[in-house]
Amino acid sequence: MDRRHPLVRWLFLALAAVLLVASVTLPLVVVADAPEDQRCANPRSAADSLFVAPEPALACVDAPDKDKARLATQLRQILDARGLYVPVATLSEDADHVDEDSGAARVQPLPTTAPWLVIEKQGDGNWRYSRQTMNQVQVLYDQTFSGLSAWLQELLPGVFQQRLPVIGGYAWQWVLGFGLVVFAFLIALLVRVFVLSQLRGLATRLSLRVDKQVLQKLDLPVMGFVIAGIVAWRLPDVQLPIELSSLAFLMLSIALGLCGVLIASRLVTVGTGFWAARTEETESRLDDQLVPLVRQIGQIIVWAIGILFVLQNNGVQVWSFVAGLGIGSLAFALAAQDTVANLFGALNIFLDKPFQIGDWVKVGDVEGTIEEVGFRSFRVRTFYNSVVTVPNSTITNTNVDNLGVRNRRRCKITLGLTYDTPPDTLQAFVEAVRAVLAAHPKVQNSYEVHFHGFGASSLDILVYYHIVCESWTEELETRSANFLEFLRVAEALGVSFAFPSTSLYVESTPKDPMAAQARREVSELQQVAASFGPNGPNSRPFGPVFEPSYSAKDVTARGEG
Repeated sequence: MDRRHPLVRWLFLALAAVLLVASVTLPLVVVADAPEDQRCANPRSAADSLFVAPEPALACVDAPDKDKARLATQLRQILDARGLYVPVATLSEDADHVDEDSGAARVQPLPTTAPWLVIEKQGDGNWRYSRQTMNQVQVLYDQTFSGLSAWLQELLPGVFQQRLPVIGGYAWQWVLGFGLVVFAFLIALLVRVFVLSQLRGLATRLSLRVDKQVLQKLDLPVMGFVIAGIVAWRLPDVQLPIELSSLAFLMLSIALGLCGVLIASRLVTVGTGFWAARTEETESRLDDQLVPLVRQIGQIIVWAIGILFVLQNNGVQVWSFVAGLGIGSLAFALAAQDTVANLFGALNIFLDKPFQIGDWVKVGDVEGTIEEVGFRSFRVRTFYNSVVTVPNSTITNTNVDNLGVRNRRRCKITLGLTYDTPPDTLQAFVEAVRAVLAAHPKVQNSYEVHFHGFGASSLDILVYYHIVCESWTEELETRSANFLEFLRVAEALGVSFAFPSTSLYVESTPKDPMAAQARREVSELQQVAASFGPNGPNSRPFGPVFEPSYSAKDVTARGEG
């Protein structure tokens, strides 16, 4: 069998186990025969009369005498084949029992699974299976059995009519059971191919490229649903005993329900996969953010409704159970407070939009690119290529620094020139750096370039500007281009960049004493100082004038209108 289908394997093994147990299970212990005059005295004894070994009692069956034996036998076969236990022990022993709802002297042992099964009190004071019930037996018998078992028994040799000594059961039952599973598996393969081909055709018509693995997620639940459905459809023909027939139908009902839930859940995954493929073609990132959240919410709804349906379909009073949860609602709320906080965090993400898929963010100690926003948490791809899962509730009490929404990126550096740089050359270098920034199309026209200070080992020039870009890559490319231009400017002007250093000057030694410094008159010193004052011959407060000037004063900033 194909190893890619473990669900199919498990269903096959489960059915085989059911058949094996059926073949060796001893019949239920029956109640001892009641006296003939007491057999139909009350609802319980009348109901039990149908199952008394070795033959059904006919006194409690309201049918023509010539048809009593046949109809009683068929009724018991219907109940056994459908796995319907009649809860004899729960029925009343009161001969004057009255139904609370209708006020009539009647009972319905299986009101939901077999409402047609009615036991009523008749004119002679005895309780019997009603004439209306017995009139429906032949129709129900034809609906329950397809004639497949009778045809197979006629087809097979007489040896297949014998009970197997070791494993139990009749040989024809094993042949029919195995053939039913094989037939169901082959039909499941055909349905699987059909479903996948239809989904691929839909993707082609919508011009969507969908990963094959997304479609293959439907393989197992579709095949399991088909196999369980076909086996449940024709299992009555195998004619299992009541104890194992009911167990088999319970297992098949659960399998059908779970496979149906899985199909719905996988369809949500496939549908959101189609949506995700479509969102890749749009510029908006909101739909990229909605896809994983819709997928999770859809699957939660499908599983919640599906599990309730499976429980309700198998006799569990779901709404009574849900109502009973109110008793422990406080404890449940306390236990689920983190989940509720994460839910409100998810709503906050979509309402306030602190970030979207693809944004570069810093949340607490986590920094990276938003990769997915879910129902409980969001995922951040860090710059170490790891994925950090952050609970949604974190954003309610933590600052979120969204670096991805910046329409410009700041660049602030200090260029240090050596102290032997002449003042005019220093000013020319400042003007040239401004020219470089003015020439680059991605540098905003709000830059500042100034001789900023006297450093420990350099003449410091402050360079402060913004880069108009949307990604880190563009920022790095622009920075690199600007810095290379600064190097070319320095090379053209013949200036050198300083680096941290220490110079040692020896002013004098015993063999080479330093010459005495010449003293200048105070009046001469005053004249030199005054020459740099207003209208003085050496006064040049703004340095040499460069035309044109690339100062950013009174210039409209690029990117800001």
